[in-house]
Formats: sequence, C-alpha cells, structure tokens
Amino acid sequence: MEQISKVVLFTSSCLSIPTIDMLIQRQLLVAVVLVPTQTNNMQSEIGQLQAHCTSQNIQFSVWNNDDMLLAQLDDWQVSMALSCFNAGTQSQTIIDFFHGNAYGIYPAKLSDYQGTDPLYWQIREHQDNLLLTVYRLSCEHPLQFSLQQSIAIHPFDTYQSLAIRVASAIPQVLSIFFEQFDNLHWQSDTDIEQIKVATALNYDNLTLSFEQYSAVDLVAAARAGNPLYGGFILSGKFGDFNVLQASFVDQASFTEPAGTVLSIDKSQGLVVQTKQGSVALDIVSCQFGCISGYRFASLANITAGMQL
Repeated sequence: MEQISKVVLFTSSCLSIPTIDMLIQRQLLVAVVLVPTQTNNMQSEIGQLQAHCTSQNIQFSVWNNDDMLLAQLDDWQVSMALSCFNAGTQSQTIIDFFHGNAYGIYPAKLSDYQGTDPLYWQIREHQDNLLLTVYRLSCEHPLQFSLQQSIAIHPFDTYQSLAIRVASAIPQVLSIFFEQFDNLHWQSDTDIEQIKVATALNYDNLTLSFEQYSAVDLVAAARAGNPLYGGFILSGKFGDFNVLQASFVDQASFTEPAGTVLSIDKSQGLVVQTKQGSVALDIVSCQFGCISGYRFASLANITAGMQL
C-alpha cells in the first residue's frame, strides 16, 4: 500500500470536492491540480477549489505547463495520481512520472462516450444507467480498467442532478479501490476498437427542431442540457429560445405537420407536434425571461394552429 500513501488529484471541477474530502479523511491527499478548460466559469472553479484546499492545508496548483508541474510533483514527493471530473487532455509526460500508478475515474464505459461531457450525451441518448469506471491513465490504447459501478439514470435526472450523484458515488468506488488495491484484476476494454465519441457541444448540435426530433428526443435533450447548456435551443419565427424542461404528452395521434402548436392551456402548457409524438414545453428561457411555456405563448401571442 506504500504506493498510495501520497496522492495528487487532477480535476477541472468543484464536483470533485467529495473525493477531496474522502482522500483527506484517509490522510492520503497531498495536492490538488486543477486542469484548465475553456469554460466561462473556470475562475470560479479555481477560487472555490483553492479556498477548499487552503482550509484543509492541502497544496493547490493550476496546470500551466508540464515542466513546472513535474517540478512540483517531485517537490511534493507524490506516489499516485487520481483524475476525476477532468475535462483536460492527458499528458503522457505527467502520467509517466507516476510509473504506472496514475488512475482515472470515468463516468461511462471506456469504449463509450470518449470526449466531451459523457454525462450530457448519456442523458440525451436515453441511457438508463452509466458505469462509473476506474482505469489506468494512458494516452495509448487499449485502456485497462479494474472496477465498475452502475449508477441508475432517473427519468427526471438533469445534467446537474446526475453529476451530483456521480460526485457522491466516486468516494465509495475509490474506497473499494484502495481496500482491494493489492488484489485488483486489470483487464482491457475489448470494445475499445469501436470507441463511441462524445461530440463537443456547440450551437449546431444544441439547436434542435420539431421536424428532425421526436418528443422523447426533445425531453431528453432538455434534461441533458439543464442547467449547464440551457437545455436545448429552438430556432424559428420567434427567434432563438432555450427549452430547459419539456414533457412527453400522451394523447391521440395528430396529422398536423411537425412544429404545429396543438394546444395552449394552464395545465399542459404549450404543446407542439414533433416528428413523432407531441411535447409540452414546460420551461423556456427567452427574451421575456425564464418562464413557463404557457406564459411564453401568452407573451409572444402564440395560438393553437401556428407553426413555431
């Protein structure tokens, strides 16, 4: 167990704080290294993580370049690297410093959703569970994993709620990892040749239409993007607006074209026909503010039979 006596945690998010606290309780954590990303809230992440580490007398650093970080790692005399909620690209130079004792915790099967925001894509693609996976860090394939824990994705889960539950589960998985460390069985992901890439999110793939997507797809997209990406974007005659919450409406089949407003009332709100099925736009963010679909329809003078 000597090789896990001094741990450095690599992360890009405050969602790693439960893991930080667990490592502190086990007297394993020496330092936290923040891996910068291009997100607008990175300064907030740095401030919160640094304040938390300072209060616990834990070293904190921002990864700016490999040479400076290697010097710090040598000074800290750390023996193991852990990575969770890390949105940055792994550096083989840094991984090699740990001589095989660098591990990541990934919220998906290794061959699935590699890339940006695996949580988002698993919700959007209607997955009902994810595999929290402990694996060896490497820039090469095949990747090796030792532990996997299934976490159910609730039909009402948003990006935020699922991320919080994943953050809470990581310390439990790592506790098992430490307890079984000397007897872990490492295996290669046999599906690694068929990697499913999690596409980077941008305006184009966040902008959906009633003509191309079903009601079930739109409900999932709203959940996946809430709140980090503002749900999904609808673009039409009323300009762009975001849908943060949507519900599938179970009613008789309609022959109206996709995009037709079927009904507007206080109970069901703004109901629209899609490629397949109808959907209620529950909460939207628009020029009028963050309001219900019913209020949006009233303020925008939308009536039944119109095309959105």
